[in-house]
Amino acid sequence: MCTHRSLARGAELACCQLKDEDVNRTLEGGRKPLHYAADCGQVEMLEFLLSKGADVNAPDKHGITPLLSATYEGHLACVKILLEKGADKERKGPDGLSAFEAADCEAMKALLK
Repeated sequence: MCTHRSLARGAELACCQLKDEDVNRTLEGGRKPLHYAADCGQVEMLEFLLSKGADVNAPDKHGITPLLSATYEGHLACVKILLEKGADKERKGPDGLSAFEAADCEAMKALLK
């Protein structure tokens, strides 16, 4: 089983290749695998989950999307991939901020314009 712990440690992509694995299921903590990949800057895992149909705009239990997770943590490469896959950059988090408003560096803001 693919867990948020294996995502955080950057485990091999094979962890999610088990038969009938649901890449959109909610894990412990109310988040989906894509949130953990975005939050931890795991580019390969993020791409793998998206290729398997992970919902790019799925909110976690707090209303945070994978794009917001990647933005909050400053993972520019993850933000770029999520935007290329159709992430909604206008969606606001529980703090009322969009990803652009939450971005704290010019490179991130340029991507999110």
